[in-house]
Amino acid sequence: MSLIRATNPAMLRGGPDGFTVDFESLDAKSELSADECLLLKFRAALEGNAEAAVHKLELEPVEARRLHRTLQWLESLQPWPPDVLEMSGNLRARLLAE
Repeated sequence: MSLIRATNPAMLRGGPDGFTVDFESLDAKSELSADECLLLKFRAALEGNAEAAVHKLELEPVEARRLHRTLQWLESLQPWPPDVLEMSGNLRARLLAE
């Protein structure tokens, strides 16, 4: 959710069960930014098998670095619970290792 908030907050729609993501604005665009393309990659990976416990996402090195920087920036925006920071830090470490 934070990644979407950082890229295009208008895509988040509040509802009774929390937030949903509205990809229609991206689907309607003729030219996407690199961050928007990354969001579509996430959507494709998550929609592939909704029941899967693990969703594989193939990132290009430039995408991994962009995602790493975005997560680092998001960590600095506000105080986060320790478990969220740990999860984000672990993900960032994995992104740089690939």
